[in-house]
This record gives sequence, structure tokens and C-alpha cells, in this order.
Amino acid sequence: TSIRSALESLKSKFSTLDESSADGAALLLAKRRELLEQSRHLSTLSAAGQRIRIHGDYHLGQTLRTGAEGESTGSGGDFVLLDFEGEPARPLSQRRRKQSPLKDVAGMLRSFSYVAFAGLKAFQTINSGISQTDTVNLNQWARTWQDSASAAFLQAYRETIAKHPELLPNPSETQSLLDAYVLEKAFY
Repeated sequence: TSIRSALESLKSKFSTLDESSADGAALLLAKRRELLEQSRHLSTLSAAGQRIRIHGDYHLGQTLRTGAEGESTGSGGDFVLLDFEGEPARPLSQRRRKQSPLKDVAGMLRSFSYVAFAGLKAFQTINSGISQTDTVNLNQWARTWQDSASAAFLQAYRETIAKHPELLPNPSETQSLLDAYVLEKAFY
């Protein structure tokens, strides 16, 4: 599986990681058995719901905001999605396959995490004299922003998808599938 190969790759490159990354990698590798078991469980789930053509590489970098609050439309703007060719590293036949819309949801959720912590890392690089206490506080703020952005996105998604309930399975299966896709994205 992709989780198994990602963990093996992480293990082989462990000695090249900086101290902070090594701590996270060690924690992840310590949970190897649990992650593989979860992966096996998730592979038994039926992908209920309707499969559709999805974006396939949906993240913040694929969105543009148009208009702004107070402009002539009065709507607060909108978003335009870019680059519908899917994940470039995957074969075209795989990218064209109809899939659960939850894969794109997972991509955006991972994007919020990436943005929060990439911004934090860039800030820490520029400001190398940050205390341990400040680092902990900044990590908490990054996590809070990630969680808030994710919650707002999921709420808007649920409100929108409610108009087409056939696209998703029942709520518990939906959450299990979303968890699986987020895990898949994280390992990718």
C-alpha cells in the first residue's frame, strides 16, 4: 500500500532529518502497526455514494478569489478553481477515473494544514531566536487556524452537498472515507 511504502521511505531517510522532523517521524514510525491496521480496515469499506469526475489535485494553490466585499456585486466575491488535470504524478487513466468527491475534500483539508505549518516554518526560519515557549504557542496558533479553516470549509461543504445527498454515503461511512482520504493525502 502507499502507507507501507511511505513509512519504509521515511524509515530509510530517518538519519537525514533535522531534529524537529526526526521527532515527528519517530512518532509516526512508532504508530506503524496502528496505521497499517487502520489502512486494512479502511480498505474494507465500500465506497458508497456516487462517483464523479473530481478535480484530483484540489488545494489552496488551485483556487483564486475573485471580487471582494463591497465591490459592485455585493456578494463578497467568489472562487475560481484552476488546473483540472488532476495530480500530475498519477497516470492519466487514473486521473480520469470517476471517484468520490471526498477525495477533493481531503485534498483541501490537507492544504489548510500545509499552509498553516509552512507559514510557521518560514516565520521560524526568518526569526531563529524564538524561545521554546513562543514556538509552542505559535504551533498552537497554527493548529487553531488549521482547525478553524477546516471546520469552516467542512460546514460550507456540508451545506452545499446537502442539495445532492446521493453523492455521499451515510454520515458514519462518509466520515470514515474522509478520514481514509485525508490519511492517504498525508502519506502521499
